[in-house]
Amino acid sequence: MQKLKDTLLINACNTGLIRGLNLQIIAVLNSIAPNILVDFTDIEGVVAVGDKNNPFLQAAAKNSLKIAVTERRKAEGNAVKLIVNSAYRTVAQQYLLNLQFEQVADRCGIQAVAPPGFSNHESGLALDIQDHIGWEPFLERHSYVWFGPGDRPHFDFRFFAATREDIGTLGIRAFQILWNKYNPTDQILVDGDFGPQTAGRLRESPAEGFNNPFPRVLRLETPPMTGDDVRKVQESLVSNKLTKIDIPINSIFDSVTAAAVKQFQEATKRLAVDSAVGSQTLKALGLV
Repeated sequence: MQKLKDTLLINACNTGLIRGLNLQIIAVLNSIAPNILVDFTDIEGVVAVGDKNNPFLQAAAKNSLKIAVTERRKAEGNAVKLIVNSAYRTVAQQYLLNLQFEQVADRCGIQAVAPPGFSNHESGLALDIQDHIGWEPFLERHSYVWFGPGDRPHFDFRFFAATREDIGTLGIRAFQILWNKYNPTDQILVDGDFGPQTAGRLRESPAEGFNNPFPRVLRLETPPMTGDDVRKVQESLVSNKLTKIDIPINSIFDSVTAAAVKQFQEATKRLAVDSAVGSQTLKALGLV
């Protein structure tokens, strides 16, 4: 079992390695405050890329994003896509970024990092996007503010009357609740404060999540990936109506399975088409 602290040894700059833990924290957060974060990948013309990307916003921010995207696509054509590189960031990701900043900042190109619980990305109101110049006038008409030359991809939603300010604290509470659920003999205080106990438990948390049935990104490799997680993906691909390729359910992520994944991603029209099964493809398949 790979722990959060161990990810620095595997790929020091990739917070996507803790995808499973991220998804579990988000699930607990939404159980504390139902629908406090909503998935925005159902907006036509929006594509979230990368396994470090948790495509969630507060509802008001999502609604404004949808209006802005619709306006630009109406003005310039439906071929225009809003490519989102980063959105909501869990306390685990923020903590890992701080570890990266302390240990490998030069290698990862990190100039500054907010403490866990205080990043704009932990608020459900921040986006990092591609083509910030093209999107700026459309986003700014709908309460998004460009961060500036210091962080060119970054936009913040600033209509505070329609949003909550406590999601950073709630995100810390979500992890504390998650830890206590799976560690009955090592309980920590659920107070929303990021102290030494919470930091220590984050370091020791499994990167793939607690008892997570999908602990890794599935992709075509040599030798091929095998296992129960591959079988579940194959079963879902066979049962859905978007995949036309006849694939065997053999628990082997082979070239036929990869082709079926690619076809499924293309058919959804809102997933990155990379033939790999990450968090967004798993969600689209109904597996998480």
